[in-house]
Amino acid sequence: MSAPRDALHGALRDGLRVALNRPRTFGFAGGALLCEVVLRLALATVHPLLAVVCPPVVALPLLGATAPAVDAAVADPAATPALALRARLRERGPTLLALAVGGHLVALACGAAAFLLLDTPVRWAVYATGGTVSTVAVHVTPLVGVAVGAFLAWGLLAPAVARAASGDGVGVDVRAPLRALRDRRRTAAVLGLHLVCALVALGLFAACVALAADYYPTRTAALLSLGVAFASTVGALVLLGTLAYPIHVALARRGGPRPPSLSPKRVAVAALLLTTLVAGASAVRVTETRPTPDAGTGTAALPADATDAYAAALDRTAARDHRVTVRDAHEGRALVSTTTVERTDRRIRTVVDTGDGDPTVGYADSGVVYGLAGFSPGLFALGERHAGDWKRARALPGYWYLRDEYAVTDGFASGLPEPHTGAWTTVNRTDGVRTVALTDDAAVFDALLDVEADDASVRSGRVRMRLDTERGVVLGGSARLNATLGDHDLVRNRTYDAASGPGVEAPRPDTLGARSPGEWLWDVFAY
Repeated sequence: MSAPRDALHGALRDGLRVALNRPRTFGFAGGALLCEVVLRLALATVHPLLAVVCPPVVALPLLGATAPAVDAAVADPAATPALALRARLRERGPTLLALAVGGHLVALACGAAAFLLLDTPVRWAVYATGGTVSTVAVHVTPLVGVAVGAFLAWGLLAPAVARAASGDGVGVDVRAPLRALRDRRRTAAVLGLHLVCALVALGLFAACVALAADYYPTRTAALLSLGVAFASTVGALVLLGTLAYPIHVALARRGGPRPPSLSPKRVAVAALLLTTLVAGASAVRVTETRPTPDAGTGTAALPADATDAYAAALDRTAARDHRVTVRDAHEGRALVSTTTVERTDRRIRTVVDTGDGDPTVGYADSGVVYGLAGFSPGLFALGERHAGDWKRARALPGYWYLRDEYAVTDGFASGLPEPHTGAWTTVNRTDGVRTVALTDDAAVFDALLDVEADDASVRSGRVRMRLDTERGVVLGGSARLNATLGDHDLVRNRTYDAASGPGVEAPRPDTLGARSPGEWLWDVFAY
């Protein structure tokens, strides 16, 4: 076995020996890490992002200050070195604190770069195969991905902490990680150690999410189950960190022969290449460049059966970029609602015009939600601002939430008639347009209204819809309904207009102005 490999195995063995046979060291490291976890949990209650961006201002200074004592224990198993925590914090605390802040900025940058470079091709492959990504995944994976990437990056930055703990100058501290990168075995061991910890953390996090989504007979049982799972997760993470800490100290001591530093030219070239790749991935995400096999831009013949033909046309319309306008006239007034879904650029725009000259506009894309009543910003909004007289714009990828809630037959105010409430018939064919009709009174009521019809009396009703036989989409139509619901007369006189295809756009409202930093951030990370 080679000398570098012997040194590496010896470092791993010595680190575990200190962790398992030095109760004082084990307890102190565990306490420092527990305080760090508690701080991040407290920050997460304010905003989840704070738990990730906060530097390790508790654990790193404390563990760095006690690293010389742990190093002495690694060198001599029989020694009982004093921690001398106060003296070392006075001497090296400011340097370690500055290193915690500066190092975390570097780690976050590395974590964000790693997430963008790995997540973008994975999402591309998902979309190329016709798959979709859930709203929860869009919200959570950037935060988790950057956190895991930053944690792995801290493994590479650990030599800087070791040099600072030993009292070396700041210049030496900065160069230490670059020098350590030349030792491939040590780098692989550190990354493997951090990766194991990260995978365990992700597994426990997934278990907590699964338990949170499960059904419990009582609220007490749910809280107890989640509490046990959460406490177990925190305990496991602290335990893993406590075991990893002396291993890092031992690796810094017995990492093999000191390798030469990387040349500045190589570092500059690598940084330039990484920056170019990250910029390219970011551009792909911001411009919404991706395969869209579900965009429905092809042509296909409609089924012969009128009911199936209308249902197929609805599906193909909904799969494309589309705009649906519903005009509901009643007693000399008209309510016009327009819903535009631009799937290729992930934009949704709604306009409700009551004829008073002040239409209500709502909008959502991959970075903002605006003017949509009842929309909850949740935990992941990166800012909120006024836009217009009373409306608020929130930096949040609202497109995915609205996509899950939207149906072309429902819309956000009114949609197209439902297809499967009764039997449709073909009443006309001319110039590539097929007209289908629904004439059963009860079926018309159900197709137009999402209410129970048990106490409804329908006097008359009909629906006619025009279908494009070449593209297989809905073009528009009309509906009439005269009914009584309970003690109230119910009259519907609607006309429909539907457009679909590449020419449909959902423009960003002018009142939103320029994008905020939070919106740009979500534009990059939500894809």
